[in-house]
Amino acid sequence: MNIRKTTCVLVVLVAGSLVAWGQDPAAQVPAEGQQSAPPPAAFGQDNPPVLVNDNPPISGLDRPSLEPNIQPRSMLLGGVEGSESLDTNLGSDAYPAIHSVTRGLGGLTMQRLWSRYQLAAAYVGGAAYYNLAGQGVKQIQEVQAQQSLLWRTGQFTVRDSFSYLPEGSFGYGSYGGSGGFQLGLGGIGEGMGVLGSGFGGHYGILGSEQFGSLGQESRITNVAVADVVENLTPRSSLTAAGSYGLVHFDNASAGLINSRQVGAQAGYNYTLGPKDQIAVVFGYQTFHFPGLIGADNINTESVQFMYGRRVSGRMDLVLGAGPQWTRIQDPLSGTTSRLSGSGLATLRYKFKRATAAVSYEHFNTSGSGFYAGAESDVVRINAARSFWRRYNANADIGYSRNKRLETSLLGVNSNSYQYVFAGFAVRRQFGYNWGAFLSYQFNDQILDSSCTVGGVPCGNRISVRHVLTIGLDWHFRPIRID
Repeated sequence: MNIRKTTCVLVVLVAGSLVAWGQDPAAQVPAEGQQSAPPPAAFGQDNPPVLVNDNPPISGLDRPSLEPNIQPRSMLLGGVEGSESLDTNLGSDAYPAIHSVTRGLGGLTMQRLWSRYQLAAAYVGGAAYYNLAGQGVKQIQEVQAQQSLLWRTGQFTVRDSFSYLPEGSFGYGSYGGSGGFQLGLGGIGEGMGVLGSGFGGHYGILGSEQFGSLGQESRITNVAVADVVENLTPRSSLTAAGSYGLVHFDNASAGLINSRQVGAQAGYNYTLGPKDQIAVVFGYQTFHFPGLIGADNINTESVQFMYGRRVSGRMDLVLGAGPQWTRIQDPLSGTTSRLSGSGLATLRYKFKRATAAVSYEHFNTSGSGFYAGAESDVVRINAARSFWRRYNANADIGYSRNKRLETSLLGVNSNSYQYVFAGFAVRRQFGYNWGAFLSYQFNDQILDSSCTVGGVPCGNRISVRHVLTIGLDWHFRPIRID
């Protein structure tokens, strides 16, 4: 209860401070129309303008840009980053101590636009050296690709997101913390506006994220999604999507649970006016845990009623709620069913010199390797601002609560766990192509009872971590391609 109360207070304080931060007229900021750290001008041949939908259906996977006046172009962008972190709890030791982590990363984003086709791909990869016995060098690999086919009344898109990371993706612990990643190579990972759902496969019920991590256990995560949007009339549209995802842990002796996931959703959208939409969405999920005795399939059907309000270049609000039915097929105890709720709420807002985003989701997940399925609540708050012409700042807070859906012989022996992270980063642009950043992140994971992993008692496991990171990054000039 203490962590939940603390998190609620923290969320309220941060949400209140975002408004003041974004509207503070006394801060030293660039003159009107100036950016703090403008990206180098792209060079190459000009491309024909591309039609951008400023108000896509709220039941789809694409989100509108908060920079509607920026015309997307075909270009290539890349860079490298080196960083050094001090981590107080590598390996989730019973007796935490400060250890160093050295990372070297590179990233590349390509965006190619035609009149009826759009291709985007982003890659961030490298290695990290954990200065702790039994850890050593760990690979860091993330890649995302997206291909769209457009016609007069709609589009069809195929997306794939793959990662090989030593920790879960929630909070970007593999990169030394969310804030530093976003200011260093995060801009490359997010692409240049075409990768609609962001780097890492954050597709809601269609995704395969892990909301928590104990120690460093390498895992492969992949999710492939195909979705289609068809406009029936100027006011109405249909959306449909299907996905297949997997999570596989390298070290079988760690006792973490591998999972396979199939998801699908279909929605009907209706535009009430230039700024407002409503929609109804039907969703389906099924989870399977290969090789796991004592747990089998979990099937979920859901219905959500959604409302969205979008002010081009200023605000994007989406709300959704509805019932969900969960059926658990356990070979030991038989089939059980339960009725619960699902929901989401996202708000993105662009101030004069800052941006802020708040999101909440309640849905079933694969269990993040700890459980054979979980009912998850996920909250995230992010704010970014440029100041003093050459400085950028980013603050990020995340919280997840995961409740076990069924008992299994592997994973973590507890009924629920909570994971929270909070951090910030500041970056200074020194030259036309390079800069330096400093970031800090706090992480904590709390199990509701004495835990065991793979049948072995965890002992006095301490999961509180403090990570301080300093780094340098360099980007080459964007190159226009045809």
